[in-house]
Order: sequence, then C-alpha cells, then structure tokens
Amino acid sequence: MRTYKRILGAIALASLMAPLALAQGDKPAELKVGIVTFMSGSGGVVGGPSVDAAKLLVKQINAAGGVDGVPLKVQYVDEEGGVSRNIANYRQLAGNVDAVIGYVSSSDCLAVAPVAEELGMLTILADCTTDSLFEGHHYKWVFRTQMPSSSNALAGALYLAKMKPDIKSVTGINQDYAFGRDEWKYFSAAVGKFLPKAKIESPIFTKLFTNNYSSEISRLLAQNADLIYSSFWGGDNVAFVQQGSARGLFKDGHVMMSLITQGDLEGMKAMPDGVMGGSESSYLFHNGPFENEKLATFVKQYHEATGQYPISTYPYTMRRSINALVGAYKKAIAANNGKWPSKDDIVKAMEGLKVDTVLGTMTIRKDHQASYHEIYGMTVSTDKYPFKVFTNIITFPPDLILAPEGTTDVAAWIKSLPASTLDKVPAPVSYK
Repeated sequence: MRTYKRILGAIALASLMAPLALAQGDKPAELKVGIVTFMSGSGGVVGGPSVDAAKLLVKQINAAGGVDGVPLKVQYVDEEGGVSRNIANYRQLAGNVDAVIGYVSSSDCLAVAPVAEELGMLTILADCTTDSLFEGHHYKWVFRTQMPSSSNALAGALYLAKMKPDIKSVTGINQDYAFGRDEWKYFSAAVGKFLPKAKIESPIFTKLFTNNYSSEISRLLAQNADLIYSSFWGGDNVAFVQQGSARGLFKDGHVMMSLITQGDLEGMKAMPDGVMGGSESSYLFHNGPFENEKLATFVKQYHEATGQYPISTYPYTMRRSINALVGAYKKAIAANNGKWPSKDDIVKAMEGLKVDTVLGTMTIRKDHQASYHEIYGMTVSTDKYPFKVFTNIITFPPDLILAPEGTTDVAAWIKSLPASTLDKVPAPVSYK
C-alpha cells in the first residue's frame, strides 16, 4: 500500500511539475524545417542548386548560433512525383517539422496551400509564381517569397517595349498548366497595352517536361513572328534552347525567355548571344565588377562549397525563404520579450517582415506576397565565364510591376496602367 501511495505521489508531483518544466523550456532542442524541391526527373536541374544553397546557409546560421541558440535541422524532400504524391508527402512532413519551405511547380503549390491551412502549418513558398495562388484567397499559414508571374511577364513586356519598340508580331510557347498560361496571359495583356501595334499570334502550350520540341519549333518557324515569348524552366528550358538554337530559332534576338537562367549551367552554356530574358534574381545580371560585397561573398562561398556558380534563380529564392523564416523567429522573439514564439506569433512576425538579401531588400506584404524587384537583360559572351551573362540590364522596382494588395483581376489591372508607366522604366545598364 505504501508503495502504491508513493507511486501516486510521484505521478501527482510529476503532473504538477510538467507545466513548470514546459514554461521553463520554451526553446525546443531544434527548429525543424522541411525543404521540398525537385531533386530528380526533368525538374532536378533546379533542385540541386536549391539544396546546395540551403545546406550552405543552414550551416552558416547554425555556426552563428542558430535562432536564439536553437539550431536548424532540415529534412529534404523530393518534389518529383505529381500533385497526389506531394500532398501525401506534405501531410507526413507536417507532422515532423515546425515549418515547410520550398515547392517549384505551381500545380503542387496550389494543391498544398489548402492543406497547410487545414493543418495550421507555416509554409513559405520559395517559388510557385502563379497569381492564382492568392487571387480570391487569403491564407493564414502560407507565404510566398517570390514575385508572381504577372510581375515577371509585365517586366518582360516593358523591357521589350523599351528595347524593341518597333516590334510587329509576338507569339509564345509555354508549359500547359497554371504558371505557363498565367505567364502568357499577363505578357500578352501587357504587350497589347504598351505595344498596341504589335500583332499577338496564337501561342503554343506544351505538356510539362515534354523535352522534345521538334514539331513545336517547326510551327514557330512557320509563324515567323518577330518575337517568341517562353517561360520554360528546368529540363524544358535546356531542351528548348538546345533544339531551337540548332534550327536557328534564336537568331537575331528572336526569343525572350522570362526565366532564362532556370536551365542553370547547361542552359546558359547553350544560350546564344542576344536573347532577352528575365532573371527572377541571379548574379549573372550584375553589370560586371562586383560592387555589392554581400553578393560577391555569396558567389565566392557557393563556388567554394560546390565547385559551381549560383547561376539560376533557385539558390537566391531558397536563401530568401530561409532568411525570412529565421528573421520572423527573431522578430517574434524580440516582440515576445525573449520568449520562444508560438506559431501565431511567427505568422504575425512574417507580415511586414523585411529581409536583407544579397540582391536588395524583400518585404512580405500583409497579403503574404513578397515585394521584390525583377531584372531583365540580354545575353552576352565574355571571357570571364564559360556561360552567358547579361548586358542592357534593367532593374524593375516592385511598385512598377507588382499588382496592389487586394487586386482580384491582375490582367485588368495591367490593361488599366497608364501609358506613362513606360516612362518610369529605368535606363538599361551595360555589362562592364
């Protein structure tokens, strides 16, 4: 009986102490983060640089003390496999981490976002640029650190109007899903606004990761439009550049690629000179000598760690997303008088957060969309790198290309822009 009473007493004492122990141990042993990106298949060309950048940055963050002394522990998950598989993987991942970062494909993001809301899981989308993500939705738990496709497409049309105002006809080839159709919708709307004399031909839409564009290239050559607009990324980007170049499709500045660096090293080696393109952020659009010390340091560290250069957008979007998460935790801890924040505290801290990136300041708006710049330029060969860099560089500030918060019809907003918008486009900067 005495033994039984002692056991009951121990249980009672433990139950009394449990809340105290929890209160005293606000900080977890680790801040667990799930990172999802393509690591196999045709999308693998974009996932490798993302993972490399993530590992480098997490190592640096942890070496500097983590988040208020709490180290980051990352679990990497392959995005390859389609929507159903990604939803299943997300649900499993959400049970083991404090936050999820990543996703490239708009189809995957559109499917995962409602699940994040259902589970109350902080999710930072590092790419997934389709405007459909936030149109008609206001998610509590979902944020995006990349500019939407409408901003990229509008910047492309403004660049075209600035650099080639006498263009007479435009066509397109884009992937047949939310992102690809969004890109063409917004680009063609902007061309109609700022190049009203240009004829907009019927575009081509292809299945994601087609990889063989023989018949499509033949159709584009037959159309003979002055400009072909493409938002291909990953393996599709590389295949289209290689196959199109071999058949003369890229000659005489005939093509604009809105995601030009997203074929990474292989794509930028194959890219001809004179191709107009958007970066979604990459140091290749820097005008030669590094005057930005942070950018120069990152490029050097990345090259030393991987033997490669951070050519595509993905190392930069991944860095922004991780830094946004860390910045939100630090902001929330400061607002919480040093106590470890709750999930709701982090969401509150994310809104209005400013992140100092290697290419400028990013701000997270109240609608959870990042406000950032976009850069366009024209490919040029140099003796410094075995791949193309850019000249005639124009950096578009976000207030020129990002639809205001609360916009429900982005295409209509683009069409409503005044003609004077073109006058606000900065002058191009040449490669030094």
